Amino acid sequence: MTVEEELQLKILGERLRSYRIKKGFSQESFAEKTKLDRTYISSLERGKRNPSFLIIRKISKALEISEQQLFESGDIK
Repeated sequence: MTVEEELQLKILGERLRSYRIKKGFSQESFAEKTKLDRTYISSLERGKRNPSFLIIRKISKALEISEQQLFESGDIK
């Protein structure tokens, strides 16, 4: 993986964490809502995992945002 790809995953993870916190979910409650493992959520937020499209869809649905919003730059709405 290139440095640029690692940076992109880190940015995605930071956006995921920001949305999760803004919605009031702990990692554990968010994991339950998405039916994903808490350690997987943690690794996504740290930019250590590259989620598939289906995982992005699950996360977006749980956060009640579009998939595109996870990737847009700017403030978290």
